[in-house]
Amino acid sequence: MLTILQHLIPIALGFIAKLIAIKSQQAHDQHKLLLEAFAAKEGALNKAREQSNIESPMAAWNRRILMFVILALVAIYPLAGLIGVDTVVEIKQEPTSFLFGLFEFGGGSTFQTVKGLFKFEEIFQWATMIVEFYFGGQLAKGK
Repeated sequence: MLTILQHLIPIALGFIAKLIAIKSQQAHDQHKLLLEAFAAKEGALNKAREQSNIESPMAAWNRRILMFVILALVAIYPLAGLIGVDTVVEIKQEPTSFLFGLFEFGGGSTFQTVKGLFKFEEIFQWATMIVEFYFGGQLAKGK
């Protein structure tokens, strides 16, 4: 019996040592592949950064023209009354409610001609967003 144990223990230890060596080799290979993937990703990021820093002259002109058009649209509103532009404005009248809003009567809409242009709130919101985006992009620009 002791002879069998003397033969089985080295076999078991050799088997376990080989399994540990295989696991260690797999971990090493996996780590090496991970480092190669990180290096490739870093290279792609560096190329993307270099490309983003190189801007065509037309891209800058596109932004400038867009800014001038939007600012011109915003500037037309105060000047429209001076150049004789007429527009029609809808005036909404709130209905009268009775018994805490259960019954409503009256109200409606009327239209009135005014001198000037109707101020679309969306245009000012768009202009604000575009200006903020433009200047935010300029602040975040690298070298």
